[in-house]
Amino acid sequence: MAKYKRNIKLKGRDVLGKKVLVLGETGSGKTKLLAELLQELMVLMNPEEMTIIDLAPQRARGIGGKLTDYINLISKVRYLSPERVYKPRLTGTSPEEILRYAESNKKIMEPLLNRFIQKPTENLVLNDVTLYLHCGELETVLKCVGLAKTFLATAYYGTKLVDDFGTGISSRERQLTNKLANVMDLVIKID
Repeated sequence: MAKYKRNIKLKGRDVLGKKVLVLGETGSGKTKLLAELLQELMVLMNPEEMTIIDLAPQRARGIGGKLTDYINLISKVRYLSPERVYKPRLTGTSPEEILRYAESNKKIMEPLLNRFIQKPTENLVLNDVTLYLHCGELETVLKCVGLAKTFLATAYYGTKLVDDFGTGISSRERQLTNKLANVMDLVIKID
């Protein structure tokens, strides 16, 4: 079981060589913290040995936001991000539409994870893994975790977005996030 801490101030050197998951409610500052840690990590490690997979949607109404909203990524870092990411529970108006959005996210996100698996780097930063976990396989994420010396990720873990029109993606998201947390060295919960 991972060490679980609330609202602590981390430095880049604290996560170097570790598997770290940052959890929190929407708008809690997960991506901002990730960007701060990433800024420090880029000084501590070879940027060419870093992959960033940014699965977050564009910011809208205070929800979502990519790492590039907070940090300029140098060109030597491998940055992978889908052009369009859906917010299934916020934009879907029926169970069918929510599931269609979640499946679309999986289809555009999975190739990015597989690119890392096929050509891993020592360090992996994964922003907003929970959107993939709505329909994607935890095993794919766990392969990525296992291939990285340093793994740093964010995941939604809250109550504001639980209404999923009975599709089950919210409970699946929570269940798989808990399983992912169990293989981490450190889990940070932002309140």
